Amino acid sequence: MDRETKALDRDLSEAEADQEVETGIGDAELRQDFAEAEVIEAEFVELAAEALEPDTSIQPEVLEAEAEIVEAEAVTDWHDLVKAVEEQPAPADDPVVRLVHEYKEAIQARDEWQDKYLRAAAEYANAKRRAEVRADNLIWEARERVLNGVLPVLDDFERAFAALPETERQSTWSEGFDLIYRKLRGVLEREGISEIEAEGSHFDPALHQAVVSEPVDGVEAGTVLQVFQKGYLLGDRVLRPSMVKVAG
Repeated sequence: MDRETKALDRDLSEAEADQEVETGIGDAELRQDFAEAEVIEAEFVELAAEALEPDTSIQPEVLEAEAEIVEAEAVTDWHDLVKAVEEQPAPADDPVVRLVHEYKEAIQARDEWQDKYLRAAAEYANAKRRAEVRADNLIWEARERVLNGVLPVLDDFERAFAALPETERQSTWSEGFDLIYRKLRGVLEREGISEIEAEGSHFDPALHQAVVSEPVDGVEAGTVLQVFQKGYLLGDRVLRPSMVKVAG
């Protein structure tokens, strides 16, 4: 039992000795880190003192201007700092000068990327606008093709009713065709189609197509005398001009 106690005490003594050695090593490393930090701090303070120390090689006028700048706290942001560094003579290896040059390069790069972004945004907006205009034109062209294909059917209805004898106008089949004709006109009107007023109006080359010109006494020249084929508008655009006879 005594032997075991002695062995245990010996092990504890060795463990404490090892711990003291490790602690001593740790303390030494910590002291070394503090020493290095103090050296770096001293170098920084020395560098700052050199930067703040007046340069005797600079003319007195420049020194006075620097003092005024410091007193007035004119250097309040990076733009003022850049301007101040550019106006005052300083060695190229000066840390402040290097930092200002890096700042200027960063600002220049930012401006270049901003310019590229604005150009790309403008190009995108123009392309989008062109695509929208093209889509609108395609829609209008498709509507015009479809509606222009329906207008001859409307013309045939009107010619058939014009040639219909009076005795047949009250017949059941005639009334049925008249109902179909009125439904067709209703569909076209809901699509924005309206008839161009031509007969008796003054000739308008944007709305009328003159196929015959004939002088008529007592009628002003350019007056539409007769409509051979009705014209129609789709909204405010001419879907088909009226084919007319004009007084010459």
